Amino acid sequence: MMEFTLSRVCMSVCGLILLASVIAPVTGMYDARMANMESDASDNIALMIDSFYYSEMEVLTINMNDILPDAYSYIELGDRHLTLVTEKGRHKSRTNVVMISDEITLSCGDIIRMSKNADAVIFEKLA
Repeated sequence: MMEFTLSRVCMSVCGLILLASVIAPVTGMYDARMANMESDASDNIALMIDSFYYSEMEVLTINMNDILPDAYSYIELGDRHLTLVTEKGRHKSRTNVVMISDEITLSCGDIIRMSKNADAVIFEKLA
């Protein structure tokens, strides 16, 4: 009876050691996938701006809640680049067009209007 109990205790300890050894790599894979998804989101937002500039539309209104990955992230606009800032880091993407903005930071809850002229895309905050 004692041998049976000791064998079960040893099996439980070995199982816990195996689980602990698997958790670290799985957590690392999750973090790497999240960083890739945020970088892809930044690239997709830059592509959306480029697509708008080359489209036939003149004005586009966007709720930033729809395109930002979470409520704590925001976008910083530059001349020909944008930076998506999240809790995990900063992801910079280039655009093909010049962007003009009075407010260079766009966060969750903002509603923006994008319009274009011959040279640039103009950003205005509506709310």
